[in-house]
Amino acid sequence: MFPTLKRFLNTWFFPGLVFGGLYLTGLHTPVIAFVQRGILATGLLRPETDVTLPTATTVTPPTTDHLKFRMTDSAGRTVDAHALAGKVIFLNLWASWCPPCLAELPNIAALHADYATDPDIAFVLLNVEEDVTKGTDYVERHGFDFPVYHLRGTLPESLSSGTLPTTYVIAPSGEVVVARKGMAQYDTRAFRELLERLRP
Repeated sequence: MFPTLKRFLNTWFFPGLVFGGLYLTGLHTPVIAFVQRGILATGLLRPETDVTLPTATTVTPPTTDHLKFRMTDSAGRTVDAHALAGKVIFLNLWASWCPPCLAELPNIAALHADYATDPDIAFVLLNVEEDVTKGTDYVERHGFDFPVYHLRGTLPESLSSGTLPTTYVIAPSGEVVVARKGMAQYDTRAFRELLERLRP
């Protein structure tokens, strides 16, 4: 009887106690994100970078169908996505309750740091939570300096995703050249080369 009880405690009770404690204290999200960040560090989860780039003959004239949405910036100003037409756009859909979203934010921040002042490349970290303060508070607490936006209304069907995080790269022509569902490592040489090849 005692070995059976010991096996039960080791197999179910103590792990359940740890996970229950993490859940009740709200620490489960950052802990899961930390573990997933370690998975990203292995380099196994990378977005597709060997893509066919649009040419002048494949998209004429440039389309803005993917940019038919509005958002607000961290200051509460309304931004029309059409204003980004003609740039390379890194669009990431995320939420502060989503561990894989949080896991990839540090590597997105590192990528953004190299392009923060680049007029040809726009980063749109689009927080999809109803409470607009949660995303901005998270970013400020962790010292990230990429721009955080909040969706107003709905995204075009072409950018709708039931998965968080989802990341799109939109070429200056308006064509979506990368559509990645799930977390990924973007802070890589191959991904930077893709952004450079897309540059207008």
